Amino acid sequence: MLGSMAAALVGIWFYNTAPRSGRSAISWALSGALIYFLAALFWTLAVTPGIKDAASHSQSTALIFVVRYAYVGFGVLVAVLLNGWLNKSADS
Repeated sequence: MLGSMAAALVGIWFYNTAPRSGRSAISWALSGALIYFLAALFWTLAVTPGIKDAASHSQSTALIFVVRYAYVGFGVLVAVLLNGWLNKSADS
């Protein structure tokens, strides 16, 4: 649920930044959501298994929180960085 809400917010943000770079708003919003989902999927498949193993042995609340929700932060971070980078290159 949290991941879907983050994807929707990223899509809305990309939609609002599209006119500044001269891109189609709908395609840019879909691209933003796709970027978010791909980054979150990468985190889930590549990083989470190692952290999940450590969390199951330590029972640390912070580590369990990271296992459950870090993909959201990573997906948003990648989307923010890519949007900033691509909009900066479009302005040049």
